[in-house]
Parts: sequence; C-alpha cells; structure tokens
Amino acid sequence: MIKKHTRKHVNSIRRTSRIYLRDANRSKVEELKNFLNLYQNVVNYYIVRFWSPEDIDENLATKEITKSAQERFEITARLSQCAAKQAKEIVRSQNEKSKRKRRMPRFKEKTANLDGRFVKIEPFNGSFDMCLKFGSGVPKVIIPFNLTKHTNKFIDDGREMSNSIRLGYSPKKDGLFVDLIFEKERPPVKEEGKVIGIDRGFNIMLVTSDGQFIGEELKETIKRGGKRRKSWHHFIETEAYRYLKGLNLDNIRLISLENLKNVKRGKRGKFSRKMNRLLSFWIYSKVGERLKQICEEKGICISLKNPWKTSQRCAVCGNIDRRNRRGERFLCLSCGHEANADYNASKNLEALGLAGVYSLRSLPTLSTVEYFSI
Repeated sequence: MIKKHTRKHVNSIRRTSRIYLRDANRSKVEELKNFLNLYQNVVNYYIVRFWSPEDIDENLATKEITKSAQERFEITARLSQCAAKQAKEIVRSQNEKSKRKRRMPRFKEKTANLDGRFVKIEPFNGSFDMCLKFGSGVPKVIIPFNLTKHTNKFIDDGREMSNSIRLGYSPKKDGLFVDLIFEKERPPVKEEGKVIGIDRGFNIMLVTSDGQFIGEELKETIKRGGKRRKSWHHFIETEAYRYLKGLNLDNIRLISLENLKNVKRGKRGKFSRKMNRLLSFWIYSKVGERLKQICEEKGICISLKNPWKTSQRCAVCGNIDRRNRRGERFLCLSCGHEANADYNASKNLEALGLAGVYSLRSLPTLSTVEYFSI
C-alpha cells in the first residue's frame, strides 16, 4: 500500500512565521547552504521524472524511483522520498493550469520542506530561546535562534507549533532562514449576519457597501515615494496591510468581492509612463489574499463576483450607462442618484451577493430596491 500526501490537522488554519538565522555559526550556515543546493538538484531531477500524465496522482513515489535518486545523489532514503513528495506537488500544481500555460516547471528556490523526521524544535539552554536539531540526511548541526515578536504573537494566540519547518536560503536578502508553521482550529462558518460588497480600486484601496473607505491616503503616499526608491514597494505593501486592519467586519457573514484576476492583461502601452509606475503599486492581489486570511479566521465567506459594469450601473434604479460615471463621481442620468463611484460599485456588488449570482447579467430587470423588498 502506497501512502498518500496527508496533513496531520486537515481542518486547520496554517500560518508561517519567518525567522532569519543571522546569529548562526558560519561553518554551520555553509553546511546547510550546500545541503539546500543539493536538495534543489534532487527536486529538479524528480520534476523531470514526474513530468508525465501517469505520475500526477496523490500517491507517494515508489521505492524504485526514490532509490535511483538515492544512489545518484548519495542521499538517504527518507530525504529522497521527501524531495520526491515536494517535486510531485510542484508537478501537480503545474498540471492544474490550462494547456496553453502548462510548461515543465523548474525549482529555482533554495528551500526544503522538512518534517519531524529531519528536524526537532526544542528549547535551548543558553542565551537563545529555542534551537533546531537537524539529522537523518540533513547535516547534523544545532542552530539556536530567538523568537520574534511575530512568532510570539502566534504563540500567545494559542496556535500550535507544527513539527515541520521550511528551511531556505535567500542570497539577495538576509541569508539563511526558517519558516515556523503554526496551526489553529478553523472556526465555524457564520450563518447569521450581513452581506456587504467591497470594491477594490487604485484611488481608494477598499470601499464597502456599509460606508467604509479603507486606504484613502494610500495613493498620495505612493506619489511621494518617487521612482528611484527600491524599498517603496515593500513599504506600500506594509501600509496597505496596516490600513486593512481598520476594516470593521463585525456582524458580517458574507463579503461580495469583485474578481480582478488578469485585470491588467492587455493594458501595456495604453497609459503614460507615469501612470504605469503608479499602477505598479496597485497590489490588489496581495490585499485580496490578506483579506481572505482575515475572513478565514473570523468564519466569514468571500464570494468573488464579475466586476462587469458595476461602476456604470446605478445601484438605485439599475440603469447602465458609461456616462453615469465621471472619475470618482457617479451621477445617474436616469434617476439622478449621486454618490461616490466606488461606493456605488460596492452597492452593486452587495446586490450580487444577496441575489447569489456572479454577474450583473443575471440580475432581474427590476431595480435593486424593488427586487430585494419583495
């Protein structure tokens, strides 16, 4: 019987906390760097072996396959199976894409997903908080480290530290690092509460249908950054997450969020150089992922909706006309309804969430007010 890829806690929320091992001994760091280079080659070897339709199942690699890598790279059987598992996950992820985008992947990162067979996380008797004890194919070294503020936050929140880690090396950043994995039981999905729509934009990061304007100052912050500050993208990302903390999600059971996947596709060359630089800071995808994480911990569902005509449709009478919107101002030419354009779009998204449809094309011809008062 071949074991499958299973997780210890299936219905749990997993979060990682990265710790850079800056205080580690240089000789130990070099040993682990050489190991990560070897591990990268092993994973790429398996990717080539698994790049065929019959090898994308969830079963672990057979002994015949792992033994070939074990002899070729002179590694242990456990480490060979661990690399094969990681390679098969990469291949399966690539095969889920459409045929037009499907290409044989290459493992470019110097990272290794190690479970309790290869590393032990234990308290350290000394000036450090904890230590990592490696073995079973990984260089037998002990690396002490201190817990960070971010890590202590997870511990104080009652999250359980997993016995698995992600070990990696980043030459361009701060060198050797370890990602500690924390698990928490997933809360039940809320069945009672309001449905709100959220419009994502560049001028205002988030606008909700209940009147919250999140990240109004972010655009001016981007403009002050200049075009030669390399760290400005990271700063804007941090600022966006800080603004996101101010989003009030009390008594909310469902968020109707516009689906902006590939919204920038085909827009190259259609804007000025200055506008393109500003749009490069529009991190709607990262903000959306962070919002999903927050909702996951609160038991709130997120439903993605088609943004087609949501900024041109009047949320009161249902009239659709591109002349209704002028910049950030929305003025309906049919009924005279006036509002912020992003707020009007969020009300349309709320209507999609209440109706349980994906696009405005599926809404009834009656006005929003008439339809939801029936």
